[in-house]
Amino acid sequence: MKISVIVTNWNGKDLLKKNLEKIITSSPEAQEVILADDASQDNSLEIAQSLQKKYPKLKILSTDVNLGFGKNSNRAVEQAKGELVVLLNNDINPEKNYISNALKHFDDPLVFGVGFSEKNHENYAKIFWKKGYLQHEPGKNISNTHISAWVSGGSSIIRKSIFTKLGGFDPVYEPFYSEDLDLGYRAWKSGYKLLWEPKCIIEHHHEATMSKFSKSLLNYVKERNRLLNVWRNITDKELLKSNKLSLFGRVLSGPNYIKIILAAKRQIKKYPAPIVFPKLTDKEIFKLFEE
Repeated sequence: MKISVIVTNWNGKDLLKKNLEKIITSSPEAQEVILADDASQDNSLEIAQSLQKKYPKLKILSTDVNLGFGKNSNRAVEQAKGELVVLLNNDINPEKNYISNALKHFDDPLVFGVGFSEKNHENYAKIFWKKGYLQHEPGKNISNTHISAWVSGGSSIIRKSIFTKLGGFDPVYEPFYSEDLDLGYRAWKSGYKLLWEPKCIIEHHHEATMSKFSKSLLNYVKERNRLLNVWRNITDKELLKSNKLSLFGRVLSGPNYIKIILAAKRQIKKYPAPIVFPKLTDKEIFKLFEE
């Protein structure tokens, strides 16, 4: 199968200097490495262009207007030639064989994606329902391949055909946060599988785009998207009832939460319904991650 690597970037010149060449040299299985630049205003493109002379398989895909993580990623995946697509943030430093160690899993046509193992944070994603919300935490298994609730949009390999079928990252979550959790949930609900592979090792520097935004904005978007995760994905009547009760309690304890509710409603009006092909129920998905 042909493989493409996509590196998303926005004003990340210093991170590209550190990581882009290592990504290229650590990805011999890939026929192309795409820098998906989201209207950077620093000299990110110049750095990539200089590397392009040395590595012809490096391609540059740039935008004139900032699209945000989800739309930028969707655009890059659409133009990628690979049947399998590696999704990387610009602050990722992969180790040798991080791609090849994942490929066996795609012999199963139902496997949508494989998440990479981050050094010092070796865990899969676990989801469960609690207090009216879809909750998540790191799984405890750190040594064997394991199912994962989602795979990171910045450190994973996915099957392009399924990504496209599910409509990619839902733009309702713009500008960032929860796109990969949402896509993972829709994939599980549609009968596909997501895995975490401990042999696919990457180092994550945690220096990416988020540090450029205020904490208040990050918290606001995170809470709004947490609510959207429920409203966009949960269909079980009992779970939705518990969410309504939880919302009532949150508003009573902090009236500012009304702003979160209104913001989530505005996003839903702005975008079409999520794409999903239901095969599993919400409770069946949560049961998969019970220990």
